Formats: sequence, structure tokens, C-alpha cells
Amino acid sequence: MKLDEIAAEAAKLPEEERASLASQLLHGLETPVYEVSDAEVARRRREAETDPSVMITFEQLVAGLRQRGS
Repeated sequence: MKLDEIAAEAAKLPEEERASLASQLLHGLETPVYEVSDAEVARRRREAETDPSVMITFEQLVAGLRQRGS
């Protein structure tokens, strides 16, 4: 079965079952090899408050993640 066929079949599931499937798939992925400390999060938040131009939209985030994945 191809990925688009699996996705089409998964879309037919009730929302609770789709959420369960998504959770199972995510838990099957390797743990990320990076970690962001609380201090780094705080630093980035201060940076964003000082200079909002460093922020990106959700669409930009998704596009960047898709580009990284290909």
C-alpha cells in the first residue's frame, strides 16, 4: 500500500482513532538528537520580544520542516 493510500484510509477513521494512530506513529520515531534548554528558550523569547522580526509564521515553519524532510 502506498503512503497516499494509507493516508486516505486513515482519514476515514473517527477523530479519536486518528489521534491514536498519530500518537502511535510519533512514538515510533527516533528520539530527537537535540535538546533545547530552558535558558535557550528564555533567550529566544527575550530576543523575539525585543525584535519581533525574528519570528516566523506557522506556514513558514511547516514549509521549512517539509524542506528539511525532503
